[in-house]
Amino acid sequence: MATTSLSLGEHWEVFIKNEVSSGRYGSASEVVRDALRALEERRLKLSALRLHLTEGAEQAQQGEFVTDFNMDRLIRELDGQDDKTLQDHPKGSR
Repeated sequence: MATTSLSLGEHWEVFIKNEVSSGRYGSASEVVRDALRALEERRLKLSALRLHLTEGAEQAQQGEFVTDFNMDRLIRELDGQDDKTLQDHPKGSR
């Protein structure tokens, strides 16, 4: 695996050290990988929401409306997809 060097600053260095010291993670690399997975998941979720909003706006312009749409349900569905994605990663929990 390739090695990357990062300058994170004192705040993040202390945070990472505390996460490892707590026993939740085995190394600083695991903390960073988990954070990157969370960022990736958030981006994917936002992308999916934007796609749904764009499709909905286009349908509304054409006079097509869905009467039973529920944004909370859509978000829960997307959260469920994120949970499944998490299980596919090593250390599959937050």
